[in-house]
Amino acid sequence: MGRDWSPIAYDHEAIREIVTEVRNGLPVERVKYRKIPHVGELVAWRDRKAWRVTAVFERDQANWDDQTTKVWEREGMPDPATWPGRERAVRLQSATDPKDREPHRAIYPWASNDQWWPLREQYPVCNDCGLIWPCPCDERNDEAVAAMKEFNRLAGIMPGCCWACGDPVTGRHHSIVFAGENLLMPGAGPAVFHTSHSRKAKRGTCRGQAEDYERQWVLAEPGRRVRLRCSGVLYRHLSASECTTGERCVGVEATHPDHAHCTTRSYASWTNGQAVENPRPLTNCGTRGCRGPKAPVDANADSRAA
Repeated sequence: MGRDWSPIAYDHEAIREIVTEVRNGLPVERVKYRKIPHVGELVAWRDRKAWRVTAVFERDQANWDDQTTKVWEREGMPDPATWPGRERAVRLQSATDPKDREPHRAIYPWASNDQWWPLREQYPVCNDCGLIWPCPCDERNDEAVAAMKEFNRLAGIMPGCCWACGDPVTGRHHSIVFAGENLLMPGAGPAVFHTSHSRKAKRGTCRGQAEDYERQWVLAEPGRRVRLRCSGVLYRHLSASECTTGERCVGVEATHPDHAHCTTRSYASWTNGQAVENPRPLTNCGTRGCRGPKAPVDANADSRAA
């Protein structure tokens, strides 16, 4: 069943069509501000209930909201009795339960977010909760269908296959195995993921899903160490790569927040109008311009050579 609302005719000083669609459970095109519902009209607010307007009355200027007064003053303080933005109030009665009434609901015509929706006499209602469709039940049903679809996908993954793409993990693939209980499917074997950044179909998302799983895996049991992500900066030297965290790095294959060549400046952020530079490489590979520490100069080298 689609979520499109069919066009409805609304008579307010002239008959016009309001073409609507659904967003957040109500039509996107609401009645424009500075409009007031008529007595006897069927309307809806964000509570997703249908209300019948039984009375519309003016609010005395002395009882106006402070913001309404500011808007009135900003517009040149026109005659309060005829100003289109003056506050009004409506008395409502539930369209389904005559005992359910709302004696006073203020309307602020100047506020663009204070809007209401006109309803036809025939409007869709959820059979479970009684609210105007689409309702929270519909959203929960969508979530349940998506969850069941994901469960069926996980249940069909064979042992030795990647828990992201479902393809087999062979010895030629870069992969990672998370020991312990499977957090995606309790009772199944340890979760394994491809870790190479492949451009192939499905395979490109395996690394990201593996990192998401690792975050849960580390929190599930104290003492577990992150293996796919590192907080240091990875520099590429002439013949190797190194991380600024040194021995604490989990490996150059891990995901690092920043990569750079050893001869270039690397910046982490922009703070107070100044660029914050990343840590420099820990070693100097000898490449011209390498920003690693220089080898100490021996002052006695010339005398020994003589």
